Formats: sequence, structure tokens, C-alpha cells
Amino acid sequence: MSLDKFADMLKFGINLKLSGDDESRYYAQRLRFYIMEMEDFDCESENDEDLDIYLKTECVLKVKVKNSILTFEPAAGDAYEAIMVVLGFVSHFHDIVQEDFKKDQIVDEEILRKVTSPIEEESSEDDDDDFEWI
Repeated sequence: MSLDKFADMLKFGINLKLSGDDESRYYAQRLRFYIMEMEDFDCESENDEDLDIYLKTECVLKVKVKNSILTFEPAAGDAYEAIMVVLGFVSHFHDIVQEDFKKDQIVDEEILRKVTSPIEEESSEDDDDDFEWI
């Protein structure tokens, strides 16, 4: 099938309205794992933003998620099926991925607060006392 119907999308990409670079990288990696689970497809990433999508061992599409914009670059072969897989992911899992990212952020902030709390500083003083008996 011709990619003419996707001309504007290929030119401008899709604005995912993500919160920043961390969420863009998270989104790209979730997309990568989704594609890797599909039959006949595989996906590789060297830098957590750029994805190479393979259909039966042939790279057919390059996808980039940067600055909240998902862009497509058809490679060799017919990229139509790969584009449809990516669009399916965006339409079905976009909100879920955003919610998961926010949950991970909340957990990370709680862990950071625990690590930097005054209780941690007091325990480090006790650690010096532990070595006095040796």
C-alpha cells in the first residue's frame, strides 16, 4: 500500500504531549517492547529515542520520539504495516503509558525523599559506632 495517505504525518510527526525528555525516552522504550512482542516484528534502539523497526529481519521503519514528537522515516521495504503497528500502540496505550510514567515518577520522588531524610544522617553516625568494638 502507498504511503501517500500518511504524507502529512510523515512530514510533521505526531505530538504526543509528553512532559519532557524523560517521558519521551520512557514512551519510546515502551513502544519498543510492545513491537518486540509482536509476531514477525522486532525493534532495536541504541539511544532510547531512535527505534529501528524490523519486519521479518528487514528494517522497514525508523521511529524517533524526541521533544514529545513521534516521527517516522520509512526505510527499505514496505513500511505500511509497521506504521499501523505504531499507530495502534499510540491509539490503545498512549494514556496507559503516561499514567505508568507518572506512577514511576511518584515512586522515585518518595524514594528520593527517604534517602535524603534526616533519619539517614543519624544512622550514618551510628555506623561509626559499630566499628568501635572491632
